[in-house]
Amino acid sequence: MHRKTTSTAFVVILTSVLFALYGHAFSEEFSADFVMQEKGMGQYVTGKVFVKGNKMRQEMVAEGMKQITILRPDKGVIWTLMPEGKMYMEMPYQAGDKRFERWSSEKESKAKYLGKETVSGLSCKKYELFEGGEKVQVWISEKLPFPTKMDHGAGIVQYKNIKWGPVQSDLFEIPSRYQKMSLPMMPGGMGFPK
Repeated sequence: MHRKTTSTAFVVILTSVLFALYGHAFSEEFSADFVMQEKGMGQYVTGKVFVKGNKMRQEMVAEGMKQITILRPDKGVIWTLMPEGKMYMEMPYQAGDKRFERWSSEKESKAKYLGKETVSGLSCKKYELFEGGEKVQVWISEKLPFPTKMDHGAGIVQYKNIKWGPVQSDLFEIPSRYQKMSLPMMPGGMGFPK
């Protein structure tokens, strides 16, 4: 039970980390695989990410359940889809949310430059900084709107197999026949469809 709780917390933390430093004004389209590794546990979570301008979709399987998160800054929402139950939750997207703060010259000025390294075939600048009182190392490439790799307290996130090119627009929409779940969530439950 403790291990499962730890694993769940790890996924929640690193899901936020995946979107940390996300660039709002990015115009490229690409897809990539990502790997999240929990430190000291040897546990991996894998998934995919799709980016089309400032829209972003992340897919992962955690504890046997597939979860999809879609960022739609243009609509001011974040959707979390649960395909098994054909349900979704909707939360407001706020540009000031620190989880979505883009990498900037201001942030770079507060970070310690550690040199250059190649990560997933991309030339990256490696930095060390403090986020929420924790030491974080990030590998920044000019080609991606977020770190190619991030070592963040609980674990490491890395993007791999990056493929540049058009991404289908319907990946950033809620599929038909999905029901919206009411919020707030019921304690210990999944909420109720509206």
